Amino acid sequence: MTLSKDRSITTIEFLILLVLLLTPIFTIQESLALISLDLRQQINTSNTITSTYIKALKDLFFIIIILMSFLIIAQSLSVKRDTLRFLGVILFLILLPAYYYHTNILVYLSGIRWLLPFILAAFLFGHIDRNLLQKMGTVMFYIFIAHFLIQISQFLFSYGYYGLNSFGLSGRNPGIFYVPSTAAVFILMVLFFSKFYMKKSLEKKISYLIPISILLTASGTGVGVYIIFFTVYYLREKYIRFMPVILIFIGITLLLVLDYFTGRSGLVEDSLGARYMHFKEALVHATLLPEYFGYGTATAELIRNKFNFGFILPRTDSFYASLIVNLGLINFSLIVIGLFILFVRLTGSHDKEKLIFFIICSSIALTTSITESYPMNLIFAVLIAYYLNPKEQNKRLLST
Repeated sequence: MTLSKDRSITTIEFLILLVLLLTPIFTIQESLALISLDLRQQINTSNTITSTYIKALKDLFFIIIILMSFLIIAQSLSVKRDTLRFLGVILFLILLPAYYYHTNILVYLSGIRWLLPFILAAFLFGHIDRNLLQKMGTVMFYIFIAHFLIQISQFLFSYGYYGLNSFGLSGRNPGIFYVPSTAAVFILMVLFFSKFYMKKSLEKKISYLIPISILLTASGTGVGVYIIFFTVYYLREKYIRFMPVILIFIGITLLLVLDYFTGRSGLVEDSLGARYMHFKEALVHATLLPEYFGYGTATAELIRNKFNFGFILPRTDSFYASLIVNLGLINFSLIVIGLFILFVRLTGSHDKEKLIFFIICSSIALTTSITESYPMNLIFAVLIAYYLNPKEQNKRLLST
C-alpha cells in the first residue's frame, strides 16, 4: 500500500506529537521511586527501573519517523540537498571511520543512538512548519502542568533522594523526570515555546509557574539559562552586537551568585568544576578520528553494567565532552568552528528566536548530553529541521 505525500507528512506530524505526549511514561517508575521509600533502593543513576521496552519506544518512534520520510523520498524519487549534505557528513566523517575502528558492535550502536537526533533532523527537512510547532507548544503546556504538580508532591512528601533543604523538605524535585538537570532542560524548552510558539492564553497560565519549577529542581543550569534567556529576550536590537561581552559578564556574575539562587552550597565547584575536569580528561585522551565512537554515551554505561563488560568509560556528563570522545578532535574542531561562525551570523542577523535557541543549546550542553536527554533530543531535531529547511520554504519553492 502506498501513501500519498500529504498523508505521510500528516502521519509524521502525528508521530512527533504522540511521542512527545508520551514523555511522562519513559521515567514513570523512577519518578515514583523518588517519592516512595519502598522503591528507594531500586533507583541508581547508572541503571533504570522503568522497563527497557518502554524506554526503547522513544528510539522506535524516531526510527519510524525516519522510515516514513524515507518512503516519501522513495516514492517521489527526489531528496533535498540539505538532507544529502547532512547525511553525507555523518556517514563519511563519523560512521565509516568509526566502524573501521570499532571493537564492540553494541557500543557502536550506542553511538548511532547518540547521533539519532541529527539523523532525524535530516529526514525532517521540509516536514516542519509553524503550525506543528504551535501544536507541540500545546502538548508541552499540558505535560508541564503534570510535571509541576508532581514536583509539588515531591517537594512536600518526598524523602529527599537528592537531599533536603533547610526546612526538611526535598531539596531537588525533578517532577516527571529522574534527573533534576533533565527536568530543568525540559522547563527551559517549555519557556522557549511559550514565548515563540505557544498560544498567549496558555503562556499566561504558566509564566509564573516556570521560574518556580526551575527553582524546585535547584539546577544551576536551569537558573543560569533562565536569566540569560530573558536578558537576550528583552535586549534591544542595537545592543545585540555586544552579545559576546554581555554573555561573558552574565557568566561571571552567575558563577558568583548561583549558590544563592539554587540553595546549593558549592554548586559551581561540585557541578561545573567536575564537568570541567571531565572535559579536560576527555580532551587529554582524545584521538584525531572517532576511534572511541559510542564510548562517550550514557547508553554505553548501561550496556557495560548490564553485560558486565570490562571496558573503561570516560565521564561525559556534558555534550562537549561526549563530542570529543565520540567524534574525535578533528570533527570536534570543525563543529566548534561552525558554531562560532553560526553565532556571529545570528548576532548579525538580529534573529532573536534562533539566537536564543542557539544560546540555550550551547549553555545546557555544558551539563547535559543533548542528544541523549529526552524530550530535548526530539525538540532539538524538530527545531533544527525547521530552522534549516521549514515546510513553508518548501511550499514557496514549489510555487515559484
